[in-house]
Amino acid sequence: MLDIIAHICGWLAAAASLFAFWSKTMIPLRVATIVANVLSIAWGLYSHNWPNLIVNVVLLPVNIMRLREMQKLVSDVQRASRDALDYEWLKPFMRMTEYPAGAVIFSKGDMADAAYVIGEGQISLPELGIILGPGTLIGEMGLFTQGNKRFTTARCMNDVRAWRITYEDFEQLYFQNPEFGLHVVRLMMRRMETNMSRFASARRSPPAPGSAATSGE
Repeated sequence: MLDIIAHICGWLAAAASLFAFWSKTMIPLRVATIVANVLSIAWGLYSHNWPNLIVNVVLLPVNIMRLREMQKLVSDVQRASRDALDYEWLKPFMRMTEYPAGAVIFSKGDMADAAYVIGEGQISLPELGIILGPGTLIGEMGLFTQGNKRFTTARCMNDVRAWRITYEDFEQLYFQNPEFGLHVVRLMMRRMETNMSRFASARRSPPAPGSAATSGE
């Protein structure tokens, strides 16, 4: 009986591995890989296939960790799309950068290649006549503009610390999980609605110096 169960585990592990290779999205892939790891460990114990056993024992916690990271990312984006405009969920996938006062992060007409979340300091967008403060996401709209061109300049008003994510990394997160992509689009639409309301208010009354805003650049 044990022999039959062990062989079943071996075949199921192979099937789960094939499904993982076939899967196009990250969460089902990780789940299938975890199942394959567990079944392969059972088969390795029975067959005394120590190399296979060691590989799967090492990979199992890695795949569990990656699955939890992706699930947390999707959960954080869902919460952000319901609540206030908060980009803390994106920071684990970004790199901290620093800019001195007066530095130009990007100029109008530049090829856009990254988005930023301001951590400290203020950034001016002179073409739009607004000033951005901490917690603001800027630069991501260049991913969707024609030719990926910047349509405004971003200049540091003082020393700035910002989190940076390349479009390549953003696209990988976007396409690895459709649910993540859906909620990112919803979040961006909410922010665009906020921008439209802010611009309408700005026409009626110019913003006070030093006020922070959310940008769609």
